[in-house]
Amino acid sequence: MSKAEILVVGAGPAGLLAAREAARRGAEVLVLEEHPEVGHPNHCAGVLSVEGLRRIEVEPSGVFIQHEIRGGRIYSPDGTEIAVRGSRTRAYVVDRARFDQKLAEEAVEAGAEIATGRRAERLIIRGGSVVGAQGQGWETEAQVIIDGEGSAAFLARSLGLAQERQGILSGVNCEVPADVEPHLVEVWLGQGVAPGLFAWVIPLGEGVARCGLACSRGDPVERLEGFLRQRFSLDGSFPMRRGFVLTGDPIPQTYMDGLLVVGDAAGQTKATTGGGVILGGLCALKAGEIAAEAVEAGDMSANFLSSYEAWWRENLGGEFSSMFRARRLLNGLSDAKLNQLFSAFKQEGMEQVVENLVEAGDMDLQRAVFTKALRNPQVLRLLLRVLGRLALSELRRL
Repeated sequence: MSKAEILVVGAGPAGLLAAREAARRGAEVLVLEEHPEVGHPNHCAGVLSVEGLRRIEVEPSGVFIQHEIRGGRIYSPDGTEIAVRGSRTRAYVVDRARFDQKLAEEAVEAGAEIATGRRAERLIIRGGSVVGAQGQGWETEAQVIIDGEGSAAFLARSLGLAQERQGILSGVNCEVPADVEPHLVEVWLGQGVAPGLFAWVIPLGEGVARCGLACSRGDPVERLEGFLRQRFSLDGSFPMRRGFVLTGDPIPQTYMDGLLVVGDAAGQTKATTGGGVILGGLCALKAGEIAAEAVEAGDMSANFLSSYEAWWRENLGGEFSSMFRARRLLNGLSDAKLNQLFSAFKQEGMEQVVENLVEAGDMDLQRAVFTKALRNPQVLRLLLRVLGRLALSELRRL
């Protein structure tokens, strides 16, 4: 049996950021990764905001950055387009495998140890407290365990912390030859394309794009193949990377005696887009900090560790709630209603209003964008006319 002060399960961004933070604070940290190599398999769309990287203290690097994004085009089900052309780089397209490997290097440089090929199959519970993890042929005890296992949340669910999760979608990505505008992403809405979310086209430069979608029903591969035929007249098989996309709320509780839950395992994602690296990463940084403080204080109680959840709910809880409400509202709109909404925006000449809102907004902290939009009388009148009072009431709750 091995021992560590802090045991992190999962070498995704959340786990690695928590490990880096705890190690920087002097704690002895061991990270367990079930796969043979950090960063694999890779099934992420890989668009991270410039501001988001700064927030999680990661320097932009050509090691993992593939392309730059300045704006985008959003399409209604009938193909009506609203374009947002930014004047500056808003986001980077990243190679997620290399990005994760960069985070692993930083965690190791801070003093953490990473063990690959070690799958945590169960947690060790003693006296009602989590004191370690076990797998096939190994067992490790620790003072604090940080569960960053990802969307499956097997360990958290085994403890009853993530039983009733919502908005878990099947997603798929591939890279295809495509002639698209170099620095604009495309978002395609519609029940026929991707019910529950959308399809995306992300330029990688040099005539290549990363295309994908996530959906709440149907086979995502079949849906993506149909989208590629429609969008690019591409008929054929492309290597597909499958994964899960989370569009629900965070789980009700993210701590207990000896345990903190972070990132996708905690449901700390943007329900509007499914992205989780930045906000989940911010929560993970706090978890690493609190875990190191618990070790130093010799107090691994739920009472001590609860300050982690208190922090993220105070600082990010409103963001998660607003984005979840926005996603629920979007999912309730029929294709006909979406078409009507896009058409009204075009007819009223409000594309510049949308562009201004997005240009001044934050890709990760979206609540302020919702608030600013709903304080615009022109936007309010249009939404009331198209969506009605009931939907407008729901929008105001954002």
